[in-house]
Amino acid sequence: MNIFVAIIFLLYMQYVECFFRFTEGRLRFTEGRLRFTEGSQFLIKNHEIKKEIQYTNNKKNDNEIIKQISGFYGLIGPDIDKFSIKSLYDLFTGDGIIQGVFFENGNITFVKHFVRTEKIMYEEQYGRFSKKIIMTTLYILLNKIGILPNVLGLANTALLNIDNHIFALFERDLPYHIDIDLENKQIKTVKKININGLQHFSGHSKYNTHQKKIYTIDYDVITNIVSYITLNEKFQQIDKVLIKTSYIPIVHDFAVLKNGILFIDSPFCWNPFFLKQSPVSFANTKPTFIHIYNEETKTRTQYECEESFYIFHYAHVIENENTIDIYGSLYDNLDFSSLYIQGKYRKITLDKNSGKVFIKKNQEFENMNLDFPIKWKDFVVLRSIENQKITGFVVCKELEMISKIMLPYNRYFCGEPSIIEIEGSPFLLGFSYDSFENGYIIMFELFTKKYIEIQLHNIQLNIGFHAMFLSYDKMIR
Repeated sequence: MNIFVAIIFLLYMQYVECFFRFTEGRLRFTEGRLRFTEGSQFLIKNHEIKKEIQYTNNKKNDNEIIKQISGFYGLIGPDIDKFSIKSLYDLFTGDGIIQGVFFENGNITFVKHFVRTEKIMYEEQYGRFSKKIIMTTLYILLNKIGILPNVLGLANTALLNIDNHIFALFERDLPYHIDIDLENKQIKTVKKININGLQHFSGHSKYNTHQKKIYTIDYDVITNIVSYITLNEKFQQIDKVLIKTSYIPIVHDFAVLKNGILFIDSPFCWNPFFLKQSPVSFANTKPTFIHIYNEETKTRTQYECEESFYIFHYAHVIENENTIDIYGSLYDNLDFSSLYIQGKYRKITLDKNSGKVFIKKNQEFENMNLDFPIKWKDFVVLRSIENQKITGFVVCKELEMISKIMLPYNRYFCGEPSIIEIEGSPFLLGFSYDSFENGYIIMFELFTKKYIEIQLHNIQLNIGFHAMFLSYDKMIR
């Protein structure tokens, strides 16, 4: 018997009694299929917004700057109340929404769009799924046998631009094609992209515009295998390589090298008490492994680091003849059932000759919580978190702090900004909110720290993960 099928059967037998206890009579058959509803139907249109934004109180010079912005800023993230988030699990299980603003000749239009995933379309018709871990486990099993849609199909992590076609991503599902209509200032979900031979598509998939090639990964937590896949622009598979890991491979991001990829194999282990806690735990006394696959030579290299750490996002990876330098936020510990995690911005050096790993720290960064790096020229901008809120940004060059940008009092950033250039000057552009749940569009000049703010009246913003800016000049319609 296939090991995966065996595990499915054993888990099903273990939880079947719990399933009927938790359903409380709401289990039923409709149109020949099993339906489960925890609550009322979710009417998507009642939660979406399209609104023209007025800003009459800005200074004249600020208005002139705004008029020079031509394009769309979009932030994708989970549909979850930002004041009720208690764990990373909460964040990762929210439905994907895109919050964005269209800028054209000084006119601003705000939009909020739910990605029409199979999960949320099912919930609109039959009611919401439970978010209890034990129920999610059962839903996954029922999805494997075709009874339920993929409840982990959330499309809430990132937006990928492939030759001006935009796709919403989440690492446990396939991409959703999104139409961002710059002319009519609206967003639509076109369709889910089914890919032969793939069930999952990384939330941090990459696209090489010169080679016209897509890089993605998938991981199997049962067999401890990471799959490295390359595809063409039509999502047709070019190559697939299987790489064995030492631990449970929860790989959020990876780096593309000159002739291959790099990813971190962090010490995640199964938690035997996961009915009350997260299914996996982080073994912070075990070493971390760094895997490199070379496409040209078809070889795999593994580096061992004595320190335990996890990386969500790579800021910059530089490959030289004798070394590979990795800049990123390292987490010395990680608990998915908590929000209290600390990202330390550091440099990892891999010595190709000796096989040794060195980690360099800047003590100034060790006292901060930094992550979500975005790159502009030779600089990296990281968001700074205090008391579980984004209160500012740090601008770095390599491992040196260039400047620190703090938001005004009672302003908290919603997620990742985009960097746009206005008359040669870089501006951070994004959303913020205050403790009264007012929403704002804000802009910061990266070095002079000039600040511009536009209030979004009667609009409550959600927090988000990753963002993108689409310029009218570069979009081909």
